Amino acid sequence: MKDSLVSDEAFKRVIIAGVVLIVGTCIVSQAIMQMDFSGKRDNPVHYSEQFPGNATHIDFPDGLPPFISSAGAYYPEKAIFDVGLSIGGILLGLLGVEMFLRSRKSLTAIDASVLRHLANVVQGITAVVMGISLVMITRHPFNTDIVPHVFYALIIFQGSLLWMAVNAVARAPLDSGVYWRGHPITRVRWLLFAVGLVSYLLMTVFVGTGHLVESALFEWTLTFSSEISMLTLIPAIAMASSGQSEEE
Repeated sequence: MKDSLVSDEAFKRVIIAGVVLIVGTCIVSQAIMQMDFSGKRDNPVHYSEQFPGNATHIDFPDGLPPFISSAGAYYPEKAIFDVGLSIGGILLGLLGVEMFLRSRKSLTAIDASVLRHLANVVQGITAVVMGISLVMITRHPFNTDIVPHVFYALIIFQGSLLWMAVNAVARAPLDSGVYWRGHPITRVRWLLFAVGLVSYLLMTVFVGTGHLVESALFEWTLTFSSEISMLTLIPAIAMASSGQSEEE
């Protein structure tokens, strides 16, 4: 099995491209949705019939709440949402495979514990599953397929938390000398995980109480924390590249 699929420079570009694409898609499509070019932004939305037992709390009487997925309901914002997240999902899957290969090599070199290797395997699998789910969620907009949409959304939300945690565990011994603005990168990763976890819990609580705008706010903070966590891989790659150059 190869130790990597691309060069360090190409890998950094994939990470940046993936993060910019996913975050940019979410922001731009949401902004267009709020401008209401479709003329449907503030119309009452009723999705209860899509759930067994007619769960009336799924209805949005005041129109689309500012959830990220709301931008995937109507055109023109849906076009940006679908293309951006589909490509972003593919890049995320590739990122997970590349990170697995690189970490596997480095963990083997330092004779790391089974726990670190297991965390690395889970990291790779989680990233691939999340990538697939990002692609699939664009194929199931919540206004027509809310059940599969929620299914894939939960995979993405919970998967992002799992990825942040296992990546921090797997990379801890490898990135012990990596810092960001004077802070150990592993500590930064755990801080981002904490922000993501609290965001997910509050998002869930507010959905349950019908506070949709507040829930959407924490969906956004969860998304930002997970994407920033992806960027913490770049200092580690830079340090590894620097070490290889010095050895040469």
